[in-house]
Amino acid sequence: MALNVSEDEIVRWCSTNEAPPLHIWQGLVRMLDEIRFSAEEAAKSADLDHLDASDLNRVILMVPGQTASEFAGPKRAATALAVAALARVFV
Repeated sequence: MALNVSEDEIVRWCSTNEAPPLHIWQGLVRMLDEIRFSAEEAAKSADLDHLDASDLNRVILMVPGQTASEFAGPKRAATALAVAALARVFV
């Protein structure tokens, strides 16, 4: 995974009172910032005059070197964040 943790660790954090270590939270913040900055830069460089709100339904995040199945959950989350950043153009 992108944070170098096992699925077992994630399940443990979600199903017990044990919280992820600080370095995991810091890694998530860095990853979300990268996604947000990338989406904002894409929005700045896009031809926004011809962008329609329905175009946001067709945003696809490409992750180099990762198979779809091993990165499916984080890919959906990252795509949602990128769409949210682009959607700010319409607000």
